[in-house]
Amino acid sequence: MGLREIKKERARRAILEAARHMFFNRGFDGTTIEEIAEKAEVAVGTVYNYFDSKSTLILAITAEDTSRVLDEEFHIRESSTGVESIKVYVNMFMENLSMYPKRLLRELMREGWRSDTTLSKGLISQDLTLLDGLARVLQELTDQQKIKTGTDIEYTSLAIYGIITTAIMWYAADEERTSEQMLESLEKMLEILFSGLNPEGRDE
Repeated sequence: MGLREIKKERARRAILEAARHMFFNRGFDGTTIEEIAEKAEVAVGTVYNYFDSKSTLILAITAEDTSRVLDEEFHIRESSTGVESIKVYVNMFMENLSMYPKRLLRELMREGWRSDTTLSKGLISQDLTLLDGLARVLQELTDQQKIKTGTDIEYTSLAIYGIITTAIMWYAADEERTSEQMLESLEKMLEILFSGLNPEGRDE
């Protein structure tokens, strides 16, 4: 990487770190591009050279956080049951989200419900990446006979995604609810789902 590319990457990283700080402390609505530029110690125009809006900035941050989990190859332990394997995979994803302030989570969920915006489309795309990851893990569990042969992978992935969404919404809506309680409720819902997915003749 040449000197020019190194400088550009440093500027981009400074902008992302400033944006993360501002979004986490002021929320998405309460942060402006001008404030991000000031925090990053760059000109406003420099921010727009890399990101054309607040939406693309927050999407870059959420994509960076989730890719640490979703882009890595997930290995299913031979001794793990189907539900244990899914719990590990989902918890890796959820632990990243639990670092987000609840206000920011609520704002992102609100934007996700809006149609035809850069942010809503980006969030949906990231959710589809999660669904693809769940499908890959479920297919491997089926191949290893850790869940029932013939399990509908697509709809089971959607069911797990629904459980994840429910846990996040419950957590974000209740200021008293802790991340530990969120993960506990998530695990219980997964156990209920998987009680009907265990291979015949197995209790676990």
